[in-house]
Amino acid sequence: MLCSNPKLDSHRFKDIIDEAITAGEVKATKAYNKWAKEISEIKPPTSPRKTRRKAKKGAETDLYALIAQRRDARKEKFDTMFSSLVSRYGENADSEPNEEEFEAAKRKLESQRSSSSSKKKKKPRRK
Repeated sequence: MLCSNPKLDSHRFKDIIDEAITAGEVKATKAYNKWAKEISEIKPPTSPRKTRRKAKKGAETDLYALIAQRRDARKEKFDTMFSSLVSRYGENADSEPNEEEFEAAKRKLESQRSSSSSKKKKKPRRK
C-alpha cells in the first residue's frame, strides 16, 4: 500500500486477506502464500501508534541535532573571523589615548570645524 508502513501494517493486511480467502472471495496464490509465510515469521507489532510516535520523536531529535550542529559550525566560523579581525586591527583597541594625543585630536577637530564654517561665510549667495 502506498501510505502504509510494511513493518506495522503487514500483519493486519495478512489477517484481512486470510478472512477473504476463508470466505471464498479470493483464491490464495503462490506469491501470497510465500508472503504470508514471511509475515508469519515476523513478530507482530504490539502497538503501532507507539512505534510511529517514536519514529517522529527520533526524527525531531535528529532535526534538533542537525540544527545544533550547523549552529555550532557557524559560531566557530564567526569566532575564527572575529579573532582574525581582532588580531589584525584591534591590538590596541583597549588602550585610550594619553592626554597629549587627546588634546591634539581635539585641536585638529576644532580647526576643521572653524575652517569649514569660515568657507560657508565667504561664499556669496546668488539671486
